[in-house]
Amino acid sequence: MEANATTTAKQTIRQLKKQKAEMKAASPDRKKIRKVQRKVKLLKRETRALAHGKKLAAVKTAAEAAAKEAAEKAAAATAAAAAKAAAAAE
Repeated sequence: MEANATTTAKQTIRQLKKQKAEMKAASPDRKKIRKVQRKVKLLKRETRALAHGKKLAAVKTAAEAAAKEAAEKAAAATAAAAAKAAAAAE
């Protein structure tokens, strides 16, 4: 979902930049150009926020995977130690 939103926002930014260039070439109406610039600025901000959220989600997933792997290693080590202690007790 986020990737699609990011892609859509970036496509819209490209379209607005083309529109801005056309408006500058046709008749440099400052009011219209500023409106387009403001839209581009807001879309860029939104894109950055989406990318940041996506990055945080990826880091969280990686941390959970690392924690799970560490827990599995600890469980295996505990089981091995228990087996070794049982063998030594016999």
